[in-house]
Amino acid sequence: MAKIFFATFLVFLHLFEAQTQLHKNLKYYETLHADEITHKIVKRGIKPSINLHNKIREVEFTALGKKFKLILHPHRDVLHQNFRAVTVNSEGNETVVHLDQDSFFRGRVFGESTSHVSAHIDEKNVLTATIILPDETYHIEPSWRHLEKKLPESSNKHMVAYKASDVKLSWEHHNENKNDGENHFVPGRCGYVKEGAELETDDDDDEIEEPEVEAYGGNETPHSERRSKRQADQYEYTPTKTRCPLLLVADYRFFQEMGSSNTKTTISYLISLIDRVHKIYNDTIWQDRDVDGFRGMGFVIKKILVHSEPTKVRGGEAHYNMIREKWDVRNLLEVFSREYSHKDFCLAHLFTDLKFEGGILGLAYVGSPRRNSVGGICTPEYFKNGYTLYLNSGLSSSRNHYGQRVITREADLVTAHEFGHNWGSEHDPDIAECSPSASQGGSFLMYTYSVSGYDVNNKKFSPCSLRSIRKVLQAKSGRCFSEPEESFCGNLRVEGDEQCDAGLLGTEDNDQCCDKNCKLRKNQGAVCSDKNSPCCQNCQFMPAGVKCREAAYSTCEQEARCTGNSADCPKSPAMQDGTICQERGQCRSGKCVPFCETQGLQSCMCDVIADACKRCCRMSINETCFAVEPPDILPDGTPCIQGFCNKGVCEKTIQDVVERFWDIIEEININKVLRFLRDNIVIVVITITTLFWVPTSCLISYFDRRSRHAELKEYNWKQQLDLIHPSDRRRVIHIRVPRQKITLPTRM
Repeated sequence: MAKIFFATFLVFLHLFEAQTQLHKNLKYYETLHADEITHKIVKRGIKPSINLHNKIREVEFTALGKKFKLILHPHRDVLHQNFRAVTVNSEGNETVVHLDQDSFFRGRVFGESTSHVSAHIDEKNVLTATIILPDETYHIEPSWRHLEKKLPESSNKHMVAYKASDVKLSWEHHNENKNDGENHFVPGRCGYVKEGAELETDDDDDEIEEPEVEAYGGNETPHSERRSKRQADQYEYTPTKTRCPLLLVADYRFFQEMGSSNTKTTISYLISLIDRVHKIYNDTIWQDRDVDGFRGMGFVIKKILVHSEPTKVRGGEAHYNMIREKWDVRNLLEVFSREYSHKDFCLAHLFTDLKFEGGILGLAYVGSPRRNSVGGICTPEYFKNGYTLYLNSGLSSSRNHYGQRVITREADLVTAHEFGHNWGSEHDPDIAECSPSASQGGSFLMYTYSVSGYDVNNKKFSPCSLRSIRKVLQAKSGRCFSEPEESFCGNLRVEGDEQCDAGLLGTEDNDQCCDKNCKLRKNQGAVCSDKNSPCCQNCQFMPAGVKCREAAYSTCEQEARCTGNSADCPKSPAMQDGTICQERGQCRSGKCVPFCETQGLQSCMCDVIADACKRCCRMSINETCFAVEPPDILPDGTPCIQGFCNKGVCEKTIQDVVERFWDIIEEININKVLRFLRDNIVIVVITITTLFWVPTSCLISYFDRRSRHAELKEYNWKQQLDLIHPSDRRRVIHIRVPRQKITLPTRM
């Protein structure tokens, strides 16, 4: 019985650790339900149209103390005109997956002219989005990736919302273990491989370099002086082929963990990720000190391949999707690079859920401006150890060194970093120009160690990277890049020389302010467009004093009002220092500082159930959390140590076992059965204990009592003089001989 209780305790302990996983990654987050988000199609043409912007959406919701109104339009810019998505079984057979391409959106926040939104909305109206505002970036993603132990899988309609400034990346956790002699800090890092062999050597490059591997964040020594390279052509370069066609491959682990064993969910995740990474590259000006730069270089997805099952292999063979618990990261990349199909793409990238040794999050072959070198974009084939390798490849993992799933922002940075190696950038050297301090904007994207994503420079390329990548693009992009397939007028965003953009109505010449060429109808007196500007009404500036933006206590911004001489909503003035903002924090210099930080402490989550729904602080990262005095009860719905707060009580949110059980009965599936058993392990243990162990114990106890009773009777009999054992008494047959009746003769 003690073993059963101990096993149950371990199960509870495991679940407890799972509950705190997301809290380790985020200082603060909130959950949303799909029912809390309103969707409205606000623009439809009178005439039938195949224009993508026929389905303009207004999406509204409130999260993190801010009301969002997103103006979204479908976009397929990141998808190739011949885009294909397939799923592959264990035998290698491909099945085409038909995807709703109109479920991917771009847009802006209404009233924020410099904002950008990248979003995906699935069939359950679950939103995955990145919302970029001038002072903050917000992320929304499905909660099941991180809270699957908390929320019912039968609904899967919950989301997590968080700010970029609240991200605690996995490599920042080392301080928690700095006193633990067995747990040393392993920073999040990636690596790159330089095969360096020339297929056709030049006069000044006639030696073959040995492959070089550098772990991202390792204790490497400074690079030796590299041989001087040919100078790139110093002329103005304006590329016409600006899109790198991608092959994205998800192995079966990634399919199960990040895609929840759903092919379309996996595909949608990858498309959304590449869309965000594409923006980083597309907005970059690739320039050198002495020459003008060019921009608009990015990605387009040509094919997505999802492995739904491990690939079967014959003895002695290796496949990147085979069943293997541990892979050496470089060996995995080399095996992945054997795929013949890679030659049809600019780059091929593998997404896996493996945890690699040394804290490695990704690995990629680095590109070179030398036209005949291998590795990176547009590379020729390469022969090594009897195999033909296609080194236009890389990989990234969704599982960090601590066994946690990476959050969206972390995944974006890792993938963008690996693509940077493929495009020709090595790690930023430790010089002031390319590795500045935090006070000067922080490290750039290609820094040796992983960046947080919140410093100004974290999503930018350093001058060193810009110079390296520029040379590679000049030398090789014409080989395998493609021309973009996109139009600008009609997407509700004012770009380039546009004066306005009324979306579909404008392209059909039905808007009163903006014509089909995205020009204002000045001949009709229009000075602005209602569709693009919050301070515009009936094509005229709104009067001064009209409110155009609500006050936002989460960001310590006062309401903003139109000026009367501009269609743009002016920047909101900062709230006065000391103003109470979100979660009892205080405004300081236009920022909402959490309550604990205003007291010189650190915010944390109490792990004692009695205090789980009280506001808690700690002296430092290694100190114990304590509830503040007087007690401050957290609002309903606030995440706590084992679920969510409800009226001051931390309620454990347990899967609806009955509902999940009937789901399995209605559609028997081994994956559902296994997932049901895994997600309800405590109840399974208790049920098995009740149905099997308890009856068995009672039965054994019954026979034990009978045995002891029999032994006691045996012992007592031996102490008596009775020669017949009590159990044999019934076997002794007592025969009563009838007494013969004697008849006396009668006297005569």
